[in-house]
Amino acid sequence: MEELLDWLQQSEGPLAYLVIGLASLVEYVFPPFPGDTVSLFAVFLAATAGYSVLWVYLSLNLGAVAGGMGAYYTGRWIGRRRVERRPRFLRSQQARKAIDTVLARFDRHGAAYLALNRFVPALRAFFFLAAGMVGMPAWKVALWGGVSACAWNGILLGVGWFLGANFEQLEAWVETYSAVAIGVVVLVSVVALWRWRRASAAETTDAQD
Repeated sequence: MEELLDWLQQSEGPLAYLVIGLASLVEYVFPPFPGDTVSLFAVFLAATAGYSVLWVYLSLNLGAVAGGMGAYYTGRWIGRRRVERRPRFLRSQQARKAIDTVLARFDRHGAAYLALNRFVPALRAFFFLAAGMVGMPAWKVALWGGVSACAWNGILLGVGWFLGANFEQLEAWVETYSAVAIGVVVLVSVVALWRWRRASAAETTDAQD
């Protein structure tokens, strides 16, 4: 990663903007890839090294939308297989019910989830997978995914411009935000799981009665 960042610092031009866009794309296809690090460094370069703010912004947004759509079409494929050939882990009634509950909620509020996807670290690709699994229209996925990318990258560029040459401070700011966001997601997930288990237990009790 350090070699890539060093290369970007010395290589402003069409190829560098393409690399920035690909880094933004890959994090949706392969979440362990630290796409945010490259995005932050691109913002830093726009503020300090003569990179075009417009081209950095466009590269990050186009890469994010392309990566999200890749995850979306993967979700479409999973959704079809889920109907045609039920995977082993979905053969239990409880597992099927849990997945159906999540997808039904996404079917109702998918646009809002996609509009927030860039603001939820580590889970971005899963929103697009779910959109594909419930058969959300591709144009709507691209629209709301693009809105989210434009908003997030606009904030990053604004913060980067304000902090100027202090890349470490920019990275620390995003890491702090990510930690808080993940904590909120975990808390919400725990509460949702508790409520779902409680409702399932109540239904089981009613059925026995």
